[in-house]
Amino acid sequence: MSKASKSKKTTKKKATKTGTSKQKKSAASTKTKKTEKKTAAKKKPTPKKAKATKKKAAKKPTKKVRKKTAKKDSSILDELAKEIQSNDEQIAMGAIERLGTLQDKRATGVLVQALGDSRYMVRIHVAAQLGERRDKTSVGPLIDALKDKSLFVRQTVAGALENIGGKKATDAVKTAESKGMLLDELPEGVRL
Repeated sequence: MSKASKSKKTTKKKATKTGTSKQKKSAASTKTKKTEKKTAAKKKPTPKKAKATKKKAAKKPTKKVRKKTAKKDSSILDELAKEIQSNDEQIAMGAIERLGTLQDKRATGVLVQALGDSRYMVRIHVAAQLGERRDKTSVGPLIDALKDKSLFVRQTVAGALENIGGKKATDAVKTAESKGMLLDELPEGVRL
């Protein structure tokens, strides 16, 4: 064979080799493009998945968590009940405010007991917190507190009863108004 025919054969071999390698490269690049598209599609969350994550975040606490918070609230209640009886009026009023924010239903009972405190400022704060709690169980004791010797306590109690609402509460406030119990000066013959 001549040199020219040999060189043609080698160039043909090189051409087929490069052609196949180009074909391989293009096939590989299309495969990578497809996998890139798939991974990109996986990275984008579907609306259903996004909703599912929101639902998971809104789950109720487990029984263990509820028990721990119940124990914690119970110890806080005991502590705050002691603070209400403190000789320092500011400490007592701070405890009343904290009791008003607790979710525990027993906090209402502690506040109702404090309606009988000898300090009128404490009674005023207790009445205001009971009104904010809007617990119907406190309506009876608040109606009794409409006969308090302090005008300011009676007025605060009336506001608390209106805030709680209900027929029994509104009737009691109307009765106290008609008797003049919520005025600055009591009518003659009425003593408390």
